[in-house]
Amino acid sequence: MCKKSMLFGDVMKKKHDFWFIFPAMVVVIIMTQVPFLLTIIFSTLRWNLARPDLPRIFSGFDNYLYFLRISSLQNMPEFYSILWQTVLITGVTLLICSIFGFLLALLMDHSIPGINIARTLMLGPFFVMSTASGVIWKTTIFNTTFGWYGAFARFFGQQPVDLLSYYPVAVIIVLFTWQWMPFFILVILAGLQGIPNDLVDSMKIDGVNWLQGTFKIKLPLIMNHMRVAIMLGLVFIIKEFGLILVTTAGGPGTRSYTLPYLVYMQVFNANNVGRAGAVAVMTVVLTLTLVNLLYKSIKKQNEKYS
Repeated sequence: MCKKSMLFGDVMKKKHDFWFIFPAMVVVIIMTQVPFLLTIIFSTLRWNLARPDLPRIFSGFDNYLYFLRISSLQNMPEFYSILWQTVLITGVTLLICSIFGFLLALLMDHSIPGINIARTLMLGPFFVMSTASGVIWKTTIFNTTFGWYGAFARFFGQQPVDLLSYYPVAVIIVLFTWQWMPFFILVILAGLQGIPNDLVDSMKIDGVNWLQGTFKIKLPLIMNHMRVAIMLGLVFIIKEFGLILVTTAGGPGTRSYTLPYLVYMQVFNANNVGRAGAVAVMTVVLTLTLVNLLYKSIKKQNEKYS
């Protein structure tokens, strides 16, 4: 009888706790799931904003097939090259941010005079609006006539090349790295500072050198922080749009397009809501798939050491 009463009490407690999170669940559903559901609905319509006189017609999966249909290997749809550019830009940015974010976090993990000022300055780019930072980089740094890059190139006797035109993907990767590396530093630094001081002292007593202590002890201890940074960074970077708009504008041609920028162009250039919705849905599916893989990796790692 006692076990039954305890079980009943646990059930009632869980039901009681549910009502505490219910308002938050309602807000999250309204703010995220309802717009996504509308996006799915829009992706099945033939809707041209430039022709309000034409009716909105249900077209099923035609908008998806427009991007995904392959007629021949020699005539691949442009969508696949844009998909590859999105994966390339996101993947390389995450790799650079992870490596250099870890190394810079190691530098920040010291109690020395002025370290708080250095940490504040290091996190500065993360709080700058992407469009503002894009304009600054384009006009004051990458400009071949008035920018620092052009001045340095001429100082060394070289003719400056328009990097935005010839190497747009590399420029976007540099800008994304500059924008989001502070976030990686912040998360990884939190993991490093969470390592017990007793463990650090034991490393010194046992004669562990810097390389061994860093890559064989500290790095495995903060791998979950690293994976969380990559998982959240993936979401932030893959949806980044403002930097591309104000720097390369997707060009030359579509050489620096990403999936979010393609959504923008389909709505505001092609006036096609249905195709924009289709690309948006595929972008969300791709992002959720990658995030789910990273989450499973974190969960598996926790189960391994639990």
